[in-house]
Amino acid sequence: MSKPRKQPNRDHDIFIKGILSLDELTLLLLHRYLPLSMQRYVDFSTLKLLSETHIDNKLLTQYSDSIHECALKIEELPENIRNRPDLPVFRFCFLWEHKSHKPYEPIESQQERYRYAIISSDKKNKRSPSIVIPILIYHGATKWSKKLLYEEFEPFLPAEILAFIPHPKYIIIDIQATTEEEIAEMVDLGVLRAAFLTLKNAHRKNFFQKDMRKALKFVERLPIDYVFQEFFKMLLEYMERRSELEPDVFNDIVEQNLDNNMVNTRKTMFEVAEERGVEKGIERGIINSVLKLWQKGIESNMISNLLDLPIERVNQIITDFQKQSEANSEKE
Repeated sequence: MSKPRKQPNRDHDIFIKGILSLDELTLLLLHRYLPLSMQRYVDFSTLKLLSETHIDNKLLTQYSDSIHECALKIEELPENIRNRPDLPVFRFCFLWEHKSHKPYEPIESQQERYRYAIISSDKKNKRSPSIVIPILIYHGATKWSKKLLYEEFEPFLPAEILAFIPHPKYIIIDIQATTEEEIAEMVDLGVLRAAFLTLKNAHRKNFFQKDMRKALKFVERLPIDYVFQEFFKMLLEYMERRSELEPDVFNDIVEQNLDNNMVNTRKTMFEVAEERGVEKGIERGIINSVLKLWQKGIESNMISNLLDLPIERVNQIITDFQKQSEANSEKE
């Protein structure tokens, strides 16, 4: 691995977004932190990570780390509601955001902007308004001690006035306030215990030199499936960036803190990733060469001879490019 650039906040963003890109890991978080009284209404089998094709792109790129949707279980609603012919098709939207430091403004005001951005997108796309549940992941260096805006008014005002004070709710996953012993006991989170412990200590540079073993022990002796491999790569890349150690030094520390089986697994995973990267680069070069020649007016059979490619391959590249261009034109 090459020497990472120093982008502290970006490092956290990439790691947490990577975790939330894997449905299996997102479900672990939802099953642990979503209130049980709420879980009965969520159809977790429909979990989907939303993209700009499903929701306003500005919301995804500027406001939120990730947004997942799940269908509402109609069968769990009271009978007098679920049998209504005018019952809208509601969905849950889990609005994920992470903070590595305490915000300067009330967190609920920020989340309400996000909530209404989602609902505005629903209206724009002629959908029923979403049930938006904000989930905040906090792992700052200091304790989360911000009061809700409502709590500043509540002790001093009567109910008639409090009725006009915003009181939005959100779920907080306060990693900083969770002890290392508590993280170790969260067996239902599986490999995410390694992520939690690393995030909790990400502000301590010496953690990666002295205590990395504490986090890595949660990834040993586990099935080496696709989800594990993706998570393990993200974890090690995040650790390397946060440690600010030279690659050789970091690699030595990792190998000292993994058993032989996991050391071999790690080497194999990164070798395969590099091979895939090379293959993708070669493939992209072929596609670009075909399209450059075609756009200069050279016939497919001539391109096939020049690049020593099957004519079917050349025609497929050109057809795919034309379809993508047409799709882009329709969007505009």
